Amino acid sequence: MSQRLFRSLLFIGAFLLKWENLAAAEANPAAPTANLDAPLTVPLWPDRPPQFLEGAPAEFVGENGSIKNVTVPALVVFPADAEKRTGRALIICAGGGYGSLDWKTHVVYAAQVFNPLGVTVFGLKYRVRPPHRLTNEGIQALTLLDAKRAVRLVRHRAEEWGINPHQIGIAGYSAGGNLAMNLAANFDLGDPQASDPIDRLSSRPDFAVGLATWHWRQKESPFHFRPETPPVFLVHATNDGVPGGAPIEMPKAIAVDLEKLGVPVKMAIFEQGAHGVGNLIPQRVKRGYPPTRWPQLLLEWLDGLPQQPQ
Repeated sequence: MSQRLFRSLLFIGAFLLKWENLAAAEANPAAPTANLDAPLTVPLWPDRPPQFLEGAPAEFVGENGSIKNVTVPALVVFPADAEKRTGRALIICAGGGYGSLDWKTHVVYAAQVFNPLGVTVFGLKYRVRPPHRLTNEGIQALTLLDAKRAVRLVRHRAEEWGINPHQIGIAGYSAGGNLAMNLAANFDLGDPQASDPIDRLSSRPDFAVGLATWHWRQKESPFHFRPETPPVFLVHATNDGVPGGAPIEMPKAIAVDLEKLGVPVKMAIFEQGAHGVGNLIPQRVKRGYPPTRWPQLLLEWLDGLPQQPQ
């Protein structure tokens, strides 16, 4: 067989496989799409999620790695290096203004940094608009369901994934930071009478991270925390929100509110980075760009906290 013919056959095979996957997705829009950057994608619910949107267009990934049209929430697992695993887990909520998920920049790149540090990363594919046609309050309520379920699911399968069920955190960029703070303020302890064993577990994360935390460019904090709120780590740039983005006044207000409640809180403020301050882009990490130090700062801070009740 000639090399030209061999290459042609490979091309045709790849095309047919891609067409087959697209056809399957069209036939079953509730099935999660494959993710080539991680070994395992787990739907948050075994069947259709609550408030499932019927007849929605298929989920797709743009050229920049941004995921759109998410209607079936899922977790994508990026396991920590086995020999370095600490038992800590981090559920990451990508940003995108609740209209898309900046998956490559916020999830894949973060996993490349956290996995060698012994942290298992879970990318949370939460639902977005479009196709959901919801108000700001409506999309926050819908995605809060996804975030709660994500924490419960990781806790339920912690032993299987080599995770300490009391070391599960949530982190989010921009709108994902909004979701992380929303969960930190509005978690519940589970329903002991639920028929689903996952729903019996607490949705309280053991820590929460807000990166360039955003709330439709507002300066006031919309979150109502309580003394039981988990420790919160905030990363922000002084030049964020100039213009657009997320003004630094909002995470500062969050920190003040938490301090009044006696909740451990830490702000890592940088003079550069703007709204992308938390992005762990490989070139930035390689050259030691100051804001890319936040993962090490977070882990050092967590290790120095008093041991939380188990």
